[in-house]
Amino acid sequence: MTPPRWMWWLCCLLLWTACAGPEVRRPRSYSQIAVDSATAGCLRNPACASQVGQDAILPWLSRAAARAGQAAAMMRLWDAAEVARVERVLVECAKQANFDVNERLLGPAGRTSPAVCREKVVDANGREVTRAMQLGEAKHAAALECVQRALGATDAGRFSLEPRYLRDAKTGRTRWLDPKEVAQWLRDGLFHLLTGSIAPDVVLHALGNPLKVQRVYDFKFPCPVSNIPRWDPYPDGHPFAPKEQGEIYQQMLKSETTPQLVSPNFGVTE
Repeated sequence: MTPPRWMWWLCCLLLWTACAGPEVRRPRSYSQIAVDSATAGCLRNPACASQVGQDAILPWLSRAAARAGQAAAMMRLWDAAEVARVERVLVECAKQANFDVNERLLGPAGRTSPAVCREKVVDANGREVTRAMQLGEAKHAAALECVQRALGATDAGRFSLEPRYLRDAKTGRTRWLDPKEVAQWLRDGLFHLLTGSIAPDVVLHALGNPLKVQRVYDFKFPCPVSNIPRWDPYPDGHPFAPKEQGEIYQQMLKSETTPQLVSPNFGVTE
């Protein structure tokens, strides 16, 4: 007996659906077509995946991951072990600077004492200053050079030496000043443009972002060296007087921890 016509139609419909498979809908976009083509190509050629990895299957995903990785790196801060390593470097640099400068300016047996620190000397700029000031400036310069040598090759872009920050009078926000701009102002004698700015010795921050501050350090070289280091108050007439440096650093930079002092005899302290 010949099957009814409707049964023939039903069989044809079932066969057509099975051949078409689940992908019977039109892709939603050109990107979907491109992804499907790449996937199909690698399915036909298994060596493809081993040769070019996931790029051949999802090239846009690889690019997106790369961009995400770059963004994560830019935001990555110093972890606890890295901070501890840096602080060891800072203390060693402070000790080395203290020793080298004392030997150079006071002689091999030279040691600081209250009397030595009060001596009047003429500095490189022809100013009459105390021996304590002369020694302090020379030791600061030596310590910063030491830090640059120790960290510059491995941590470039994640720390700054004597970066200059200024609070914007209009917005109240702290902005980082480009060193080239600061140097130009100084050459032009525009010192008033730096009024109310700060320049901590060492700042740890996110990669390439001096405004994403994590830690702040200032070298202190008391004279005599046995004196306990302390934050200096701003002098009368200064915009920040009578507050201390550390307090202003924290207010402007909002670091994770309070700014730290680094000295040859006492190491890292608040």
